[in-house]
Amino acid sequence: TPEQCTNCGNSLADAQSVGEERRQVFELPPLALEVTEYRAQTKRCPQCSQNSSGQFPAQVSDTVQYGPKVAALVSYLHSYQLLPQKRTGELFEHLFGHRLSDGTVNNMRDRCAEGLVEFEHQVKEAVGAAPVVNFDETGFYVNTKRYWLHSASTPELTYYAWHPKRGKQAMDEIGILPDFEGVAVHDAYSSYFVYECEHSLCNAHLIRDLTAVVESDPEQQEWAEKMRRLMGQIKACLERSRKDVRDEAQKGGGLTLAQLGEFEARYDELLTAGERANPPPQKPSKPKRGRVKKTKAQNLLARLRKYHTETLRFMYDFRVPFDNNLAERDIRMLKVQQKISGCFRSKGGATSFCRVRSYISTVRKQGIDVLQALEGVFTGHPFSLVPQEEAQLAA
Repeated sequence: TPEQCTNCGNSLADAQSVGEERRQVFELPPLALEVTEYRAQTKRCPQCSQNSSGQFPAQVSDTVQYGPKVAALVSYLHSYQLLPQKRTGELFEHLFGHRLSDGTVNNMRDRCAEGLVEFEHQVKEAVGAAPVVNFDETGFYVNTKRYWLHSASTPELTYYAWHPKRGKQAMDEIGILPDFEGVAVHDAYSSYFVYECEHSLCNAHLIRDLTAVVESDPEQQEWAEKMRRLMGQIKACLERSRKDVRDEAQKGGGLTLAQLGEFEARYDELLTAGERANPPPQKPSKPKRGRVKKTKAQNLLARLRKYHTETLRFMYDFRVPFDNNLAERDIRMLKVQQKISGCFRSKGGATSFCRVRSYISTVRKQGIDVLQALEGVFTGHPFSLVPQEEAQLAA
């Protein structure tokens, strides 16, 4: 409040206010751990001399322990923000003046995973029943040994599992693909085709493969450049159609039969042109063991011919994405974790991390606050895919 006029110096003590200007400063309050001490009295009966002790609250089970908010924050920093154990403890010390050991961080992660066993069953079942699922796999290190991380994703769900193998044995034991009846979107890894569900191939991979073929010989591989443009045109046409169709669950993609026929014809024409430009390799005059080596262009043409339907499935089914970017985004964060922290020290730690990360990724897709969702795990009320009424009936 001004005390005197800036022009004439007159006192403004009794002057009327004619307006105000506001400015705001956002700041953190002092950060500190709050310690709550619980005491249970013991009393001796004057009649029989029996000692009787009061009961502590159910959630207070140890002499000294951390509460659910602390455990949720530590799990958030370690499993969501991907801070290593040591740096998680250091950050906690810098913020609250209290250092957490690596073992404490690990224990909180494992407690979180233990509280998510039922959720893991729920998300695995929900993914298996989805109409379209994106699958991917990548190298995953546990105690310096290479294993494989497998992911199964939808726009609302994420499921992670690790296994010593990459192919069919792993997919069978993980247990989603053997009974899956929807559309599996993937990068054309051969083990996926063992399963009898419908398949759709990642066309982002196809675009990269076509680009590599074009760059190897632009004049001879003109077909690859035209194929790349054709895939882009189909995608753009579908995106325009989606704007005009409210029910995206319907098949047909909103494209007319004439459009579908034209795109199919151009696809076949370009494959034929590519096969003329890249004839099959001639057999050597002296027979050699094994198959005759093919060029990258020949292999790509063979794949496009063999998996014609799977390559263009996105054109016929609105539910099917053009690429497999959803699965790649979901699996990328676990690769980031490996780059930051290195390998997991134990198989149990890897299992716990995958389960917690499945939960975090899923609640984010559901639009739920991650920190609150993690606190719910430690209070015994994690986010559930099954409505409470159904869960009570099942119990």
